[in-house]
Amino acid sequence: MTDAVLYKKQRVPPFMRQLLAVSGVVLYMIGTGANIAYPGVLLEQLRQPESTLKITSEHESWIASILGLALITGIVVAPFSLQHLGRRVTNQLSTLPSMGGWALMVTAKGPTALLIGRSLQGFGMGVQAASAPVSIAEYSAPKHRGAFLATIAFSFATGMLVAHIFGTLLYWRTAGVACGSFYAVSLILISLSPETPPYLASKGLYTECRKSFRWFRGYDHVSEKELNILLNSQKREISVTTGPRWRHYIDIAKRQEFYKPTVIMMFMFILFQISGMTVVPSYTVPMMKEVTGGAIESYTSMLMVDVLRFATAILACIVVNKLNRRTVLFLGVTISVASLFLTSILLYLRDFGYIPDEYKWVPIIPTMFYIFGKTLGILPIPWAIAGEIFPLAYRSLGSGISGMFLSIMFFVVVKTAPASFRDIGVSGTFCVYAFCISLCGIFLYFLLPETKGKTLYEIECHFKNTNANIKDSSENDRMLELEKIETGRDEGE
Repeated sequence: MTDAVLYKKQRVPPFMRQLLAVSGVVLYMIGTGANIAYPGVLLEQLRQPESTLKITSEHESWIASILGLALITGIVVAPFSLQHLGRRVTNQLSTLPSMGGWALMVTAKGPTALLIGRSLQGFGMGVQAASAPVSIAEYSAPKHRGAFLATIAFSFATGMLVAHIFGTLLYWRTAGVACGSFYAVSLILISLSPETPPYLASKGLYTECRKSFRWFRGYDHVSEKELNILLNSQKREISVTTGPRWRHYIDIAKRQEFYKPTVIMMFMFILFQISGMTVVPSYTVPMMKEVTGGAIESYTSMLMVDVLRFATAILACIVVNKLNRRTVLFLGVTISVASLFLTSILLYLRDFGYIPDEYKWVPIIPTMFYIFGKTLGILPIPWAIAGEIFPLAYRSLGSGISGMFLSIMFFVVVKTAPASFRDIGVSGTFCVYAFCISLCGIFLYFLLPETKGKTLYEIECHFKNTNANIKDSSENDRMLELEKIETGRDEGE
């Protein structure tokens, strides 16, 4: 079987196939961004005197934060689903509770239905939080993986912008229908793509793995070498994973290629949440009202934040693919910390009367730099690293454990935000966020390796402290010829 014949069979370029598969996950994450930002407009509409659905301030904090608790249940389920059902089925199933949650919310007659609907959304988000980075990384070629993983940040920003625009222009029930439609389209696109090659290889389905790999990646010399390495490494991995299940998990916990990435991702997701990533979309209106001192209309400032976040997320897709992961992350950390401290100082100066009334809007300038910094580096890099850093053998388990910290921090940060804004103000809250970002950044500076441009197997070997070149070049060439012969036999059958 010649290269020319195989190239003819692939009328759709590999990049477009990868883009199709990634798009299904991206649309789901747009829905996730809408889930996070929706309370920002929902609660404002429900506070209006003419609203027929009445809620208390306690209801408000639970509606915004209950996603974090529900995320935990989804993340607990995700590793088992990813391991036993696969990436594709897990992605498909995760859309169902999310669509059900939106359906329940748009028909809600009281706060209980809103909370149940938000819980269903959070469960689906939890499953997808573990599945999305793993799926995108396994769909993608190394040269495209950074940009594709950065689309998670783009998706969040797009969903937040869409939810706030819909919520500003439409009645909250109508806006809910529009936001929920993203999941239906996501389900269709996910269903059009095959299972990821690494998952098929991990299950010993080598023929299916080769077909899926070539569907996504085409047929060229470099890709075939990567395919051979994937197959050979999994054949060895499967041969040694015998014995009692509990002993297997204890053995995993002792391996540095498991606990090192897990600790890194714990700090990554703590950084993600403590930077205000989910607080700002949920409480944009009251937060920006205090930052601007009422000089700019609340909904206008909210849309300013959303547009900046959206534009920066687009820039991040380019930057993450061009620059080193560490460079982008620490650039975002530096800008965010400096901007948060500067905003706090300006707010304190304004409160003590050192800034004239005509300039009381000035704190919005460093606030917008803060939005830029966290969207450029803190938003995309944790998700990019999450899809790359865990070895295939326990990628599902590692994603679930690290995702648990994401969900716990989501709940803690969003639930405590109203009390924090009330008791120490936006200025004090920003100081706390800046200090925590700095602390996480210091730990990650010493722990996080560079992953840009490396194959998933090379990253795995980094944590194992082994050589990624499991065979020399001549042996790889020999294996390539054997695989061609075997593939011809498979297709002949």
